[in-house]
Amino acid sequence: MLRQWLVPVLAGLLLLVGCADRPSPDALADAIANAAAADPTVDLTPEQASCIANRLLDSGLSDTTLEGLTEDFDNPEVLSAEVDQVEPTVAEAAAACVVADE
Repeated sequence: MLRQWLVPVLAGLLLLVGCADRPSPDALADAIANAAAADPTVDLTPEQASCIANRLLDSGLSDTTLEGLTEDFDNPEVLSAEVDQVEPTVAEAAAACVVADE
């Protein structure tokens, strides 16, 4: 009886260990600001970076992909299922935040 209960619980715990934590808005905004600062063609205010981060956190991107963006915004490790979604999602967020702020 105990074994029937223990196996699914342990399997669930193993899945949780492998999952990324959702990054904080500040951590993601810092990654965005750092990436923008490294590109001389991009002029982004801290408020715009924060706006973009919040939009990305509200998007359908997974915690794993968002954590990848936080760790290396220019070359993130993302879920293979989301590879085609990352660039358009970031572009939409940036367009909304930069245009809204101007």
